[in-house]
Amino acid sequence: MHPCRTLSISLALLSVTTALTAPPAAAEAPATITVQTGDHADFSRLALVNAQGAPAVDVGSCGGRVAFSQAVPWPLEALNGTYSRRLTGFQTGEEGRSLTMDWPCGARVTVRRERRITFIDVADPPRPARKPGAPVPASEGVLLAEAPGASVFPMIAPAPVPEPAPAQAAPVSLAERLSPVASAQAQPIVQAQPVVQAPPPVQPQPVAKAPPPKPEPARTVAAVPPSAMPPVAAPTPAPAVQADPPIRAFDLDAWAGDDYPARKQHLEQRIADSQGRARVDALLAMARFTLARALPEEGRAALDAAESLTPGPDQRYELRLLRDAFRALDGTADPDDSQFVRAQPTPAAADHHVWRSATLAPSRWTAAKSSLPIALKRLLSYPADLRGRLLTLLAESAGEAADGASLNLIVLEMITLDGIGSTDGRLDFFRGRLAELRNETAEALTHYKRAAALPNLYGHRAQVRSIELRLASGALDDPGAIAELESLRYAWRGGDVETDALAALGAAYTRAGRIDAALDIFGLLGRRFGATARGQAALTTGRGLLDAVIGHLEKTPGSALDALSLQVRYGRTVALTDDDAGTQQRRLARLLARGGFTLEAARLLHTVAEATRGAQRAAVGLELARVLLDAGRGTEALAVLDHTAGPAPDGQAAERRALLRAEAFATEGEAMRAFDALRGLTGPEAARIRADSLFRAGEWPAARAAYAELLGGPDAPLPDDIAFHALAAFRAGDDAAVTAAAERHGKALAGTRWAGLLDALAVPPDPAGKPLSSATVSGQLAAAEALAGMVRRWRTP
Repeated sequence: MHPCRTLSISLALLSVTTALTAPPAAAEAPATITVQTGDHADFSRLALVNAQGAPAVDVGSCGGRVAFSQAVPWPLEALNGTYSRRLTGFQTGEEGRSLTMDWPCGARVTVRRERRITFIDVADPPRPARKPGAPVPASEGVLLAEAPGASVFPMIAPAPVPEPAPAQAAPVSLAERLSPVASAQAQPIVQAQPVVQAPPPVQPQPVAKAPPPKPEPARTVAAVPPSAMPPVAAPTPAPAVQADPPIRAFDLDAWAGDDYPARKQHLEQRIADSQGRARVDALLAMARFTLARALPEEGRAALDAAESLTPGPDQRYELRLLRDAFRALDGTADPDDSQFVRAQPTPAAADHHVWRSATLAPSRWTAAKSSLPIALKRLLSYPADLRGRLLTLLAESAGEAADGASLNLIVLEMITLDGIGSTDGRLDFFRGRLAELRNETAEALTHYKRAAALPNLYGHRAQVRSIELRLASGALDDPGAIAELESLRYAWRGGDVETDALAALGAAYTRAGRIDAALDIFGLLGRRFGATARGQAALTTGRGLLDAVIGHLEKTPGSALDALSLQVRYGRTVALTDDDAGTQQRRLARLLARGGFTLEAARLLHTVAEATRGAQRAAVGLELARVLLDAGRGTEALAVLDHTAGPAPDGQAAERRALLRAEAFATEGEAMRAFDALRGLTGPEAARIRADSLFRAGEWPAARAAYAELLGGPDAPLPDDIAFHALAAFRAGDDAAVTAAAERHGKALAGTRWAGLLDALAVPPDPAGKPLSSATVSGQLAAAEALAGMVRRWRTP
């Protein structure tokens, strides 16, 4: 017996049983409403039979509400005691006039009214691994057993839901009304891969009782591999995972038609004259027509209108295919979410290979290339407009991937098929790109020159490529390139040509040393294109320009003001253009810190640290702590090191972090904590921090000895180490050490901020009781003058 017929009979019997077992008081009441519940493998149903009018049904995202104009004695205990996979949480409200219920959030809910019956069907939310309306095994089509009491209201007469005439006389049978997926239950076996090209069944076939019936002889599965066969030995087999139906062939030439105005007018008339499911079919026909004519905007509008009309499961699958096709046509498809990529193509489905290649081409050319031969052969039968769009998309991707062999096949196809692109410069542009990949510069320039003669999209693209190619070959210098790019910039607005031209112009300004002009170009890229649909592509283009500008500033002495201008004027655009690791912002922060703008550098590194995670965040934290220590902000440096510590840093990063912590403690005057942080560390940097901690703590003899060890090392001593060693010796009263330092390192401090310090500290005092000689007085005056000069230099900003 068919499962849907089982549903109707079981509901009717349940109603009769409830009426017979009702208490006498209820039987005498004028009952006119019956509630019936039932579970199906694909949906749960709540049916209300009311002879006095249909209730108001409100459908929400996670539940719904049924309301009558008068109070109804809802049997909540019986409803909540009935098992249902999707209908739960029944509650009454509005003094018994309404009934609310819960279902899974995102469930597909359908409300239908047939005469005096209101059906509320709740299907599962959409799942990525299963398309709505896909064929299900017959074993899943059996109705779940309904608990006693599911039909809770007594009826006037024990009459089941009336069954209409046979299917031949009625357009829609009651079985089809109760089970909208009945046509998908006739297949007893789910095949992982189709073995014959046959349309899906549209008429319900007789299904035997459980266990699942044997397949019909005509539906042989001998060619299916053993791994694709469902288990038959298990006593209670689990529901099989549903495979997406194979993508059928696209009759694109028939969809397009011969007469564009007549076909479009006919389809618009069909949409205006139809309602319900027929209107969805008419909108699908319009979407197929616009796809064949390569009209993506009109096609997306038709698909949006169809989706707003609650399409059926089979219609939703068709909508998904068409929407994926339009995304592939625009080059904006997501390969991970496209039916053409997720479904395994069959050898006979040539259209599948076409749209799979178009979907994968912009981002995964290696995968798209495997289907290219079949796709190019199938494109022979496509309408001219659609064929041209798809070939252009494939050619763009092959050129970006520098795949000369594939681009050659596509260009030959464009030449063969009515000379696609021969009138708008497209063909010449791709032939120039092919010659460029073959290192045939002269031929590439010839093709680019021919394409640049046309004042359109591909003509301007060819002009940009020609300028870049002549620059690379040395046939054009930067001033000449700037002149040509500026003329192109003001002659063309729109498309990706402008972003490419601006990026090339900014790079030429950078090489010519015109940093202000290059920064203006970079800011223009961010302002004009940062918030547009192609803004990410424009910012990616600007990333190369930003790298060139920062590289030029790193090599140029005294470029701190240019770096500050870049940060102040275009800091937001720099952040949008940068990669996830904040590479360019970190380079810019180093430039700012090198020029003395530590506050701006610290702010920029703070922003980068908040946006990064893991090892990158720890590395940024080390750079930020270094900048803060150079600015004398040891407490903030310690806080940064604590908040950016990674889970398990490597040995070098851990040592660097310990040194920075010790230096921060020494800066704040906490010598003992600095010594604890340096425990186990060796090297000149650790020794210098120890000496600095002793000096700040006032331990002059120990500081003098620590600095003496640094001065005695194999490397050349630093001016700061010499000065602090002399000062520590002077404060410790070791005049001999000061005099020795002045004799040995006096010339090393010339030209530094410590010039004259050793001369001032190393003046020998006169013996007691002897008058001062003129030479002694002159020496002391010279030392005082040197010390005063050093103080003036320290106080001058």
